[in-house]
Amino acid sequence: MMKDNKAIIVTVVQYVTLGMMLYANIWIADNPILMFIQFFGLFIAIWAILEMAKSKLNISPVPRSGSVLIQSGPYKIIRHPMYLSLLLTITPMIIDSLSTFNIIIFSIFIINMLIKMLYEERLLQNHFEDYAIYSEKSWRLFPFIY
Repeated sequence: MMKDNKAIIVTVVQYVTLGMMLYANIWIADNPILMFIQFFGLFIAIWAILEMAKSKLNISPVPRSGSVLIQSGPYKIIRHPMYLSLLLTITPMIIDSLSTFNIIIFSIFIINMLIKMLYEERLLQNHFEDYAIYSEKSWRLFPFIY
């Protein structure tokens, strides 16, 4: 039961902070470099969703029954391309509209995302026999960095 509560909390915090940032800011950055980063993030998101369609997509970190471990597309390189896509689309928006509010909400978003990602990895490790091998040959979030 505790796992379900934790999954609900981290998912709700993620969507509330994301919603607050989207509500308070212009979605597309004015700076062309930041805009390019955002569109690259959207590309990764679409690619990841298309690959994830092979399994049972879930917004919660808890793996669904009957799901399969996706190791193709962006998942071949990084284990959490959807989190990377969120960072690539949200960070430029925050940089373009820097404010105390944005920094606070974005910080909560990042901390929560890290907690959710680590929690999700523990659950995936328990759910998929080959997750340990997969995690040894892929990056967690940023290729060649983390």
